[in-house]
Amino acid sequence: MAEKPKTMHVVCLHIKTTADEDRLIDRSFRALSHIHNVLVKHVRKLLVQLEHDKEYQFLRNDYIALLSSHKDEEKLSKDDAAYKKSLSDQMSEIRRGIGLTEYSLQSYIKVCGKQFNKLLSSQQIQKEATRVWHSVEKYLFGNGKSIHFKKYRDFDTIGGKSNKNGMRFDKDSFTAIWMGHGYRIDCPKRSSQDYVYEALDSDISYCDVKRRMFPDGWHYYINVVLKGSAPKKFIAGDNVCGIDPGMSTIAAVSDDKVVLEELAPDIGKYNKKITEILHHMDMSRHMSNPEKYKPDGTIDKNNHDRWTFSKTYYRLRRELRYLYRTKSEYIKHSHNALVNRLLKNAKYFIIEDMDYAALAKQSKKTERSDKISDVVSKDGTVKHVHKYKRKKRFGKSLNNRAPALFIRQLEQKVSTYDGSVTKIATKDFRASQYDHSTDTYVKVPLSQREKVIDGHTVQRDLYSAFLILNADDTLKHPDRDKCVYTFESFVKRQDGLISEMKGNNISMKQCFGF
Repeated sequence: MAEKPKTMHVVCLHIKTTADEDRLIDRSFRALSHIHNVLVKHVRKLLVQLEHDKEYQFLRNDYIALLSSHKDEEKLSKDDAAYKKSLSDQMSEIRRGIGLTEYSLQSYIKVCGKQFNKLLSSQQIQKEATRVWHSVEKYLFGNGKSIHFKKYRDFDTIGGKSNKNGMRFDKDSFTAIWMGHGYRIDCPKRSSQDYVYEALDSDISYCDVKRRMFPDGWHYYINVVLKGSAPKKFIAGDNVCGIDPGMSTIAAVSDDKVVLEELAPDIGKYNKKITEILHHMDMSRHMSNPEKYKPDGTIDKNNHDRWTFSKTYYRLRRELRYLYRTKSEYIKHSHNALVNRLLKNAKYFIIEDMDYAALAKQSKKTERSDKISDVVSKDGTVKHVHKYKRKKRFGKSLNNRAPALFIRQLEQKVSTYDGSVTKIATKDFRASQYDHSTDTYVKVPLSQREKVIDGHTVQRDLYSAFLILNADDTLKHPDRDKCVYTFESFVKRQDGLISEMKGNNISMKQCFGF
């Protein structure tokens, strides 16, 4: 028997619903939210029981002690490995005994799910039990801190497991069938018809019901998950490309092309609209609940009366949710377009391995600035002091630009074109410090966006990408001979790009340097 393809692709189609169908699907989502919260309540009870089980806690402590006694690079001895497996098996047996397994959760929810058998299929209920179990796994074995209840409005997907149970998609009639009811599907736009129909030629694995918030309410979609890779839209290039990913920009250099682009350049207009709506929501909330606020405008925490909200507030909340979603989709589409442009030139990429999670956190150190500042006191006296440095780092930029998402999209798309993404360690390579003309490493401040290399002015990020492209076989250092040989042609391409960007008024002084 042939193995099932591991790769999948998704085609999202809009469901053209009537008012009655909207109400029917809405009831299904409300049923799912109830099932989820019933499962969460049950799971939290089991976890409390597990925490009070002395035998389980004793085994868990031994397991943690065994792992912490060995460094990451050290391998467990045969005896330790056998002991580790024994501890793991005993803990699994205890969890199985109290019913804390994926199968047990699916069996438990069957009773509750029977009352919703006209709204949800058995497999859709099982899929939700599986999702809750994944949260349990994260809590037990990962970095999960707790398992949360969810509000109805937080549910946006009803999962499926096959195209025979739950929502099914019929290719011949181009309809979605769910619980005996047929739903009309909007035909794809002419510009994407050929691609959609080609993507739908593959075998269907399962279908999900998806909903998205718009200013006029929920709109519903069917996510058709198909086996195999998605059809290719273009032919990828054969070049090797070096990429220097920043907080807000991407610099890429290949043998015949240089790219310097701002990530999600139009993100500002979304943030502006979001800020305006948040301001209006705050005003509406204040007007509807004056007794909940103090005279200075802050919320009175001692007032425990129920909050009341106007129709305007609910309308604004829908608009806000819609804006957050469209902002997220814009970032994804913008990244995808940039990935496609890079792939048309190259399919083998070398990129710095950035720890964006660490860069998003505030600095733990409390430091004073070297610069002396004048501080005027209330009595008019002036003091000369070294102010404390700000602890904020790059959280806002990372949220707006999502460079980690860009890298993830690049990796996913490259794999479909039989390419590769090789990551280099930033600490070892130190691309921003190296000067190939002198073969030295010099640390320069982040604010310095240009460097003079061998008499030529180069843009800092582009030069780093150039060095990454010319990495040696160890991927720990630039290959100086390669750099010397290709530097002149790189400078010409860089100067041409910068001239073109200046001519088109594409500038970002803080990041680009021009």
